[in-house]
Amino acid sequence: MLPSPPPREGQLGFLYCPPYRVQGISVAGEQTVVQVPELDVCFDMGQCTRASLSASVIALSHAHMDHIGGLPYWFSQRYFQKIGAETHLPDTGQPPARGSVGKVVCHPELEAPLRAMLRAWEPLERQRTPSEIIPLAPEEEYQLKNNVTLRAIETRHTVPSLGFAVIERRSKLKEEFKDFPQERLRALRQAGTEITHPVEIPLVAYTGDTEPGEFLVRNEFAKAKIVIVECTFFEPEHRGRANTGKHIHVEDLVRLLHVWEAESVVIVHASRRTTIPYARERLQALCGEHLPRVHMLMDHRMNRQRYDAQVAASQALVAAREAATASRLAESAAANDATLVDESDVRDADESSG
Repeated sequence: MLPSPPPREGQLGFLYCPPYRVQGISVAGEQTVVQVPELDVCFDMGQCTRASLSASVIALSHAHMDHIGGLPYWFSQRYFQKIGAETHLPDTGQPPARGSVGKVVCHPELEAPLRAMLRAWEPLERQRTPSEIIPLAPEEEYQLKNNVTLRAIETRHTVPSLGFAVIERRSKLKEEFKDFPQERLRALRQAGTEITHPVEIPLVAYTGDTEPGEFLVRNEFAKAKIVIVECTFFEPEHRGRANTGKHIHVEDLVRLLHVWEAESVVIVHASRRTTIPYARERLQALCGEHLPRVHMLMDHRMNRQRYDAQVAASQALVAAREAATASRLAESAAANDATLVDESDVRDADESSG
């Protein structure tokens, strides 16, 4: 008998949750890397995928191998492919300084072990790959871009762990000034009156591996536009396993859905022991009215159908806009033709009377 070919490698999951893409691969105990390209961040790096190389920041939830195993390779590949700080230095004719090619934000207890892990590769590769490890204590923030920060939130797992929230800060007009005309607001501002107050808008929240807790109903999760949540166990008889491993069970997730206002809840970290059809069946039975906003990152068939529907809707909208524009241009051209005809009649009448 001929031997069977090897199994195909895992395909990256992809969801478009406007205006963000959520993409990556996540299987409990094997690998988890979840990227939001528009925010230039990856959550965890259990496997260095080709797509994840474009992110310059890794938000590391904890140091289990399935969440950290791809980290040295990620640094090495960004260095090898000249992605990062060195590519942005001016051409002076001199060898470039060894700036960081990427950053990892992590729990403070992981800083020293991570540095030691990366140093251990130096005698093996016979090179030193530039890297930057940034410890972030719970409630501290790291700036991703202007007015957008990454906030660390302490969670509870079997090792030191963090969840993360990407927060945008905006200025909002104070309630007492909302009906004032622009001239009055301008005068108040010039007089030194504070007419706005800062507001926080949670964009994306990531639970990391954790047991349920009060931290998951904070505003960063409750108000986020997108919540990326680990849900490792779906079988009713696996509640004990979830408690022992400090993971979220689907029955815990259902309770959280009543609190989270997210437009999209993206499930990651399902175990390979649970088939996608069975997980989908459990979600359909338990989620009720919340089901349309719940998606599994690794449910490739449903995600493809959803994306195809998004593409079709977008194309229909573009076609409708183009048709409306063509109609307005035709009406405008007809009106111009009518005006020209009227002017010609006047001119002919003038010539006749002359």
